[in-house]
Amino acid sequence: MMSKKLELVNKIEAIVGKSNVLTHGEMFDEFSTSTMKEQTHPCAVIIPNKKSDVFQIVKLFNDVNSQSDEKFQLHPISSGKNWGYTCSEAGSDNAFLLYLVNLNNITEYDDTLGTVRIGAGVTQKQLYDFLKEKGLKFWMDATGSSVDCSVLGNSLERGFGHTPAGNHFEFISDLDVVLGNGKAISTGFRQFSDESKRFASEGIYKWGVGPYVDGIFSQSTLGIVTEATLKLIAAPECYLPFFISTQKDTNINVLVDRIRDLRERQVIKSCVHITNLDKSLQAALDESDWPLSKFSLSDEDRKRHTKAYMLNEWTASGALYGSVEEVEVWKKKIKRTFANGEFKVQFISEAKFKWLNRIAPKVSQLSGLKVDKTLDKLNSLMKLKRGEPTNDFLKSVHYKLSQLPLDKDFTKLERNKVGLIWLAPTAPATGKNAENLVSIVSEVLEEFDVESAISMTVLTSTAIECVISLLYDRQSENSDRQAERCHEALIKRFIHSGYLTYRFNSFQHRDYDDFYSSTLITSIREIKLTLDPNSVIASGRYGL
Repeated sequence: MMSKKLELVNKIEAIVGKSNVLTHGEMFDEFSTSTMKEQTHPCAVIIPNKKSDVFQIVKLFNDVNSQSDEKFQLHPISSGKNWGYTCSEAGSDNAFLLYLVNLNNITEYDDTLGTVRIGAGVTQKQLYDFLKEKGLKFWMDATGSSVDCSVLGNSLERGFGHTPAGNHFEFISDLDVVLGNGKAISTGFRQFSDESKRFASEGIYKWGVGPYVDGIFSQSTLGIVTEATLKLIAAPECYLPFFISTQKDTNINVLVDRIRDLRERQVIKSCVHITNLDKSLQAALDESDWPLSKFSLSDEDRKRHTKAYMLNEWTASGALYGSVEEVEVWKKKIKRTFANGEFKVQFISEAKFKWLNRIAPKVSQLSGLKVDKTLDKLNSLMKLKRGEPTNDFLKSVHYKLSQLPLDKDFTKLERNKVGLIWLAPTAPATGKNAENLVSIVSEVLEEFDVESAISMTVLTSTAIECVISLLYDRQSENSDRQAERCHEALIKRFIHSGYLTYRFNSFQHRDYDDFYSSTLITSIREIKLTLDPNSVIASGRYGL
């Protein structure tokens, strides 16, 4: 007698085709692997060809689950590259992964208003190439992750980038959603449109009318978002990257306070990323200088590389966007703000960068400094400031491996056995809180003999996100367990000190009820029961 699971697989194959249901092979293995100790294992990977396939699959799962005590669940993934958080892991074991890569249409581009409609499978590269074909009249925002990461997927997880459009969820609206109960809905003004009637109001005003519900489909398991409208930013007349650095490790408080003030006064309109020396070393060093060991760099090597790559205790990077006249005024304000001699402020235009690049080989040869290699990394960072995605930063998360991939392919983190756990506590944008976070992280990581690789992003004039990267080699004995213990110690210290993370990794999803007491989650779980009565969408994420 055919098992219910096999019978279900046969029915799924009838919808999407046999080749689009994976139960083994290289792609299945990749989706079964994480960058930390795996908490769940998928049953299969389903690759729908179009939106209507998603609707049919959800309906099928509802039919099956409503007739049986055994529940089969779907876990939607847009690119599966949520590295450091969940990768492609479902919140519950033995779920079917619904891989939305083929929902990659880019439509309804408005070159006057700067809006565009994107499917869940549209990658950073696809969108950038599309905008480039249109003359880059409008820019997207890019993260430092893979060019093949989903734009919509990152927005729904509330990721952030570098430009004035850096807070990604703020810039999407009018979602198309397939609910767990099989119903298809749209949000915002799009809820009133259908094939016979479209409203001009759609896609231009995030809030729509009536109860605002877009948020319940972000960081949740209440529905499968297949499409959304994205607001782009107009290409500025002038764009000028800046870098503010200090050699004093105690200056993080002053740095954050002054950047917060500049953001509050709208001198700086973009997200500002701040990295400490350990984080800068991981990002800047050429792989020929990596330790290739689970042990940290020696003090001697650390000093040598810091000098050779011209690094600092803290470095902030951002960019100015506006008219030539506006940028000139803001540039002077930033210089005056950091004119006490303890900070170095550099503005590097595209023209200046080209000049530096021309002289770099000769300067490197004469000085013994690695100017050319430093400029390579600077170029990658400047790309992000103008909304151009790059894979260049993926190499840095391989920093703790004892053996590099033989094919030099640094885009396959799972295959390469990269150990990576992100933690991102949110704090008030004050120097005192920044200092406190640095103290907590440094103390805990020292206990576990891990470098304190810290970055902070001044997201708004009120909030900073402190991103801690726990890097390790998964092939090293007991490394997964040690990393998990370190992660748990950090989470406990953050919560005890009053800081919550803006986004969860697999361990936090698993341990939600152990660490968090929410006045809201019971009501959200009741909504989940209404929208997904047959438990079709995999549970186990963000307390749902």
